[in-house]
Amino acid sequence: MHVRRATLSLLLLAALPGTRAGEPTPQALAAVEAPPAPGSDGAKADLAIVLWEQRVRTPSQVRRAARNVQVGLANYAGALGSGFDASAHPLTDELLARAGKAGQDVVRALKVRFARPRPFVADPQVKPAIETEAGYSFPSGHATRGTLFAVILSRLAPAHRTALLECGLQIGYDRVVGGLHYPSDVLAGQRLGKVLAEAWLADPANAAALEDVRAKEWPAPASGPTREVRPSPRRAPGRATRTGRVARRWSLAATAPPP
Repeated sequence: MHVRRATLSLLLLAALPGTRAGEPTPQALAAVEAPPAPGSDGAKADLAIVLWEQRVRTPSQVRRAARNVQVGLANYAGALGSGFDASAHPLTDELLARAGKAGQDVVRALKVRFARPRPFVADPQVKPAIETEAGYSFPSGHATRGTLFAVILSRLAPAHRTALLECGLQIGYDRVVGGLHYPSDVLAGQRLGKVLAEAWLADPANAAALEDVRAKEWPAPASGPTREVRPSPRRAPGRATRTGRVARRWSLAATAPPP
């Protein structure tokens, strides 16, 4: 199975007159925007949220963040139903890995462009709870891959689209819980992941590879196409999305007085 990397590089790395090879294009820069300037109110709010998450994180949240250090098909098993076995889908895992590699150059170029230190490097108050990484902070590569993989998986398992996308977002949020990224790093990575997914899926070679994997590992149910699995109407009105819950938590954390 051959999956091309060229589409993402051409779309999101500089190939324009007057730009140097390896620089992010306007498309890539627009996807992530820019991190808050050092010392700005936005930067202070970013740090306040990291420190707040550090104070309130639970052992179970830290364990989840540690599991999400390595991102692959197994991270989405819960979103795909209780009977899902990731080990029975090796071609899918390989497809995701190749898509992730296709976006690495773009993420790396943006990190170098913005050169934002990770929170635990910039401020000694930040104590990481999971395995640390070298390199710059913005945008989050984990958040990028979390969304990129979720979008691709939602094409293979559309009945679980909502759960998959929320799972992908959580992979990014857990980088703040673990103390390795600021919220703005994660939000930028999630936006970039969506753009990368659209570009990757638009490549005919990648679309063909996806269909090959679908035929081999994601057979259609005998009863025909399934509808998306959603919360029951009885519970839906009181159920906030994960994105909404995190947004409210971070909004409160950013404005809360220090302990």
